[in-house]
Amino acid sequence: MTSTSRISLSAVAAAFAFIAASAIAQTPAAVANDKAQLSSDKASLQRDKAQLKADKKKLKTDKKSGNLNAESKDSTQVYEDKQAIKGEKRNISADKRASPQQKADKASLKQQKRDLKAHQAKLKADKASGKMAAESKDSQRIEESKRDVKADKTAIAADRTKLHNDKIK
Repeated sequence: MTSTSRISLSAVAAAFAFIAASAIAQTPAAVANDKAQLSSDKASLQRDKAQLKADKKKLKTDKKSGNLNAESKDSTQVYEDKQAIKGEKRNISADKRASPQQKADKASLKQQKRDLKAHQAKLKADKASGKMAAESKDSQRIEESKRDVKADKTAIAADRTKLHNDKIK
């Protein structure tokens, strides 16, 4: 070996030794930070899972009790239209035949049936496109909780990777 290559080889070796020493000096602090972040993310995941479970339970109880939080705006409109049609049919049956009131009620029934069809089509379209009007408040909370859980799992995976990389250094 020539003296130039020995000098450059020794300079490279010294540089690697310096880098390794500085990396080792920083590793315990970085590992400690990574472990703290990982445990924080795990705790957050547990909280979000508990929230998801509570949201699902609330949706179930709201549906049982008929609470409007379990119904979307669109489905509420469809329900109200169906109720109005039932009421109008009762009114028609109570009216005298061929009376002006019965004619008005029949015209109103036709309009309510058109409204029902329009609202059903809107509900179907909104569900297909994923619009929020087709989702109840409770189901929106469930979706939000699911997104939080997924984000926490992603953060935990990133933290584990970072912790592993810091341990290798």
